[in-house]
Amino acid sequence: MTFTNVSAQAKKLKDTTPEQRAKMQTEWMTTKLALNTSQIQKVSALNLQYAQKNEPIIQSSENKLSKFKKLKALQKEKSNALSQILDAAQYQKYQEIKDQMIQTLKEKRK
Repeated sequence: MTFTNVSAQAKKLKDTTPEQRAKMQTEWMTTKLALNTSQIQKVSALNLQYAQKNEPIIQSSENKLSKFKKLKALQKEKSNALSQILDAAQYQKYQEIKDQMIQTLKEKRK
C-alpha cells in the first residue's frame, strides 16, 4: 500500500509542469508563512527556478536513489536562498513545516 502511494505521488509529480508545481508551492507558502507582496514575487520566481531545475531529474530514468540525492541537493540550495527572502520567524516556521512533512513521509513508508 505504501509503495502504491509513493508511486502514485511520483506519477502525479511527473504529470505536472514546473510552472504548475511552482504555483502550488507559492500559494502554499503564501498561506502558511503569511508572505508580503514583495516576498510573494521573490518566492514565486525562486519556486519556478527550482521547479525548472528539478524537471530533468524528475523526468529522467535514473534510479530513485540517484534522483533523491540530486533533488535533495537542489532543495538545500533553495532553502538557503529562501533564508534570504523570508524573515527569521517565517524561515523558522518553513523549516518546522518541512521537517514535519518529512517525518510524515517517513512514517507512511514504514
